[in-house]
Amino acid sequence: MSDDTPHIQLPTLVSLLICDQVIYDRLSNKKSAIGLFNAIMVGRMPAMLAQLVVMASLTEIKEKALIELRIMRDRDDEVLFRAEQEIAAESPLATVDLVFALQGIRIPTADQYAAELRCGGEILGRRRFHVYDRTQQRGGQA
Repeated sequence: MSDDTPHIQLPTLVSLLICDQVIYDRLSNKKSAIGLFNAIMVGRMPAMLAQLVVMASLTEIKEKALIELRIMRDRDDEVLFRAEQEIAAESPLATVDLVFALQGIRIPTADQYAAELRCGGEILGRRRFHVYDRTQQRGGQA
């Protein structure tokens, strides 16, 4: 490995949430994560998730950084969705909140999935969630 490879100073992930929506109050500059969850019940497979919001808080941002969000199946790392957003901060002590409002994510099977945040090819953090098929929960009866 060569020392010529540019070194990226990775930001620190403070939190990674999965929820139904994030409400931003412009007067107070506060964000509220509404409907936090770790599991989703769907009516049939494959499923289409109408809305899924991922909120990430990062700090120790010393330079501009490209942050990548991946929604993936946990057991085989199959990527179902990918998005990127560039971040910067006035100070490394500042905290930057990223909100990814995703719509129409296709979920192929009832399984465990994850929202994964990356920077420079490195994993900053991963938040798992499970998708259940309602028909499987009732013994296969629809």
